Amino acid sequence: MTKYDVIIIGGGITGSAIARELSRYKIKTALLEKGLDIGLGATKGNGGVVHQGYDPVPGSVKAKINAQGAKQYPQLSKELGFEISNPGLFVLGFGEADLKVLEHKLDYGIRNGIKEIRIVDKDTVKDREPHINPNVTHALAVPSTTVVDPFEVALAFAENAVDNGVTVFLGQAVKKIEKQGQDFLVSTETKSYLTRYIVNAAGNHADDVAKLAGIEEYQMQPRHGDLLVFDREMDIKPQTVMFPCPGPDTKGIACIPTIHGNTIVGSTATMMDDKDDVANYKNGIDALIDGVHHILPELDDKKIIRSFAGLRPVVLDHDNDFYIEISKTDSHFIHAAGIQSPGVASAPAIAERVRDLLNDAGLDLPRNLNFNPFRPAPTIFNVLSELEKNMLIKNNQAYGHVVCRCETVTEGEILAAIKGKIPATTVDGVKRRTRAGMGRCQSGFCQYKVLSILAREQQVAIEEILLEDSGSQLIFGKVKG
Repeated sequence: MTKYDVIIIGGGITGSAIARELSRYKIKTALLEKGLDIGLGATKGNGGVVHQGYDPVPGSVKAKINAQGAKQYPQLSKELGFEISNPGLFVLGFGEADLKVLEHKLDYGIRNGIKEIRIVDKDTVKDREPHINPNVTHALAVPSTTVVDPFEVALAFAENAVDNGVTVFLGQAVKKIEKQGQDFLVSTETKSYLTRYIVNAAGNHADDVAKLAGIEEYQMQPRHGDLLVFDREMDIKPQTVMFPCPGPDTKGIACIPTIHGNTIVGSTATMMDDKDDVANYKNGIDALIDGVHHILPELDDKKIIRSFAGLRPVVLDHDNDFYIEISKTDSHFIHAAGIQSPGVASAPAIAERVRDLLNDAGLDLPRNLNFNPFRPAPTIFNVLSELEKNMLIKNNQAYGHVVCRCETVTEGEILAAIKGKIPATTVDGVKRRTRAGMGRCQSGFCQYKVLSILAREQQVAIEEILLEDSGSQLIFGKVKG
C-alpha cells in the first residue's frame, strides 16, 4: 500500500487549490473526491464572483484570507489558463438607511486592504448601468472585482497539481478513518490509503468526515441558494456585478455578468437540514426574479434558460466565519471547513494557510524544484479567428465537426476534455469543460452526440454513460428496432 504524506478529502475549489499549493513541495500528496469529477459541490453551485473583501468583519479569518486570495487571481489566470473578466461591482443603496450600510462596508473594505473602493452617486451608477432601478441613490463601487468560472478554476488547480505529482482519485467517498500508530488508514468502498496527515476539505460533509476520525469539534448545516441563468441574447445586459445592501447572512440577490456572456442571478439563502438537497424551489425562484427586478426592473425573465441550486457549507455557532485550524483532537488532522462565500476568492489563500498549518503540525516541506506553475489553456474554438479555425481543422479534422450548435463546441474540444489530465467521463463533465449543452437549447440537440462520443471513446455501451453521478444513466435501451 502506498503511503502518503498528505491526503486531501474533497475535490472542490478549496481542496484543488490546496492540492496545487502542496505540489510546490517534495511530499507525496493525494486528493480523494467522492464524485466522479472535480468541483461537484459548492464549487459548481456558485456565481463565480471573486469578491475583493468589503463584506467580512475585519479581524475574522475570512477578512484576512479574502483579500489575500482575491489579489492572486489575475496572476493565477495567466499561469493556469482559465478565463477571467473584470466587470467591477456595485453594492446598491436605496435611501439614507442603505447609505449608512454602504459606509459601514466601505470602512470594512478599507480596513481589509481594498485600495480601490468608494461610494458613488446615482449618476455614476446610471452612466455604467443605464437600466438600473431609478430609485437607486448611492452605490459602493469596487472596480477591481473580477469574475471567473469556479469549476474551470478548480479543474485548473487540480490539473496543475497532477502535472506536479499529486494523485487525484475520483469516485472515492470516504467511509472509514482509523488510526494506525501515527498514521491514518483512510478507507472507501473500494480502496484504502495510508497517510501521515489529513486535510479535511469535504464541504458540507466536513463534520461527517471529521467524525469518522473521532473528531467532533464543530457542526455544519448547509445554506441553500437558488440561481438562474439568462440567455446571452438579451436586450438589457448588465455590465457590472450588482448586489443590494447585504443582510446578516447573505450579500443578497445579485446580478452577475459571467465570463461566458450569460447573466446569472443568485442567490437565495435558506438554512437546510439535507446536506445534499440541490433542488430548486418555487419560492426561491420567485425571490430571485423579484430581487433582480429590484436592480434591473426591465430585465426580461422570459430569457431564463436554466435554474440550479448550490449549498454553502456553514459551521454553526462560528459567526459565519471559515474554520481553518489544526484539530484540537489530533494535530495531524487539518480542518478547511465552512468555506462559504467568499470561498472562490479565498481559495488560493486558504491553500497557503493550510500549508502553514501542516508545517506547524510538524510536516517538513522541502521545495519541489521541478514545480511548474503553468497549465496550458484549453482550446476554445468559437473565440478563434477564421485563420486559426482553419489551421486547427487542417491539423485535426475533429475540430471541423460542430457538436453543440448553441455554443459552437466541436468534437475536437470534446475529445480533448475526455482525454484531459482529469478526464471528463460523464455528460455533465463534458458540459462543464466545453459548454456543450449550456446554450439556449440546454442539450436538446447535442446531448445524444455527446453520449455517443463518450461511449465510443470509453469503449462502453451508450447505456453505461452517466449524466453525472452513479445511477444517472440517460439511456436504458432502444425505443425502436
